[in-house]
Amino acid sequence: MVAALVAVLVAGSVVVAVGLLALLGRLPPNSYAGIRTPYTRSSPENWYRTHRAGAPLLIFGGVAVVMAALAFLPFALAGKLADVLTAGVSLGAAALLAGCAVAAWLIGTRQSRLRP
Repeated sequence: MVAALVAVLVAGSVVVAVGLLALLGRLPPNSYAGIRTPYTRSSPENWYRTHRAGAPLLIFGGVAVVMAALAFLPFALAGKLADVLTAGVSLGAAALLAGCAVAAWLIGTRQSRLRP
């Protein structure tokens, strides 16, 4: 179960990195990372506006997940946590990360469409 916490830690770190790049306008349109929808891929302006608006949610979710994983990881490594608790923390963190990603997509796209 330690592997699940490590996976969540890595995923959270990647989301924080993507969020920071998006916020700074340094995440170019690509096929691997970011909010990849027909709207965002239709023009570079849509891509950058959507990502700039959604980036704070990505950063928040990523930091929250990293903090949760770091809080529980030492106890899981020492064998002091039940596997059920470790799995619950991992699933909860993954759900939080997915929720923040969906919120970033919805809010980012909405904000981008409202801007002229």
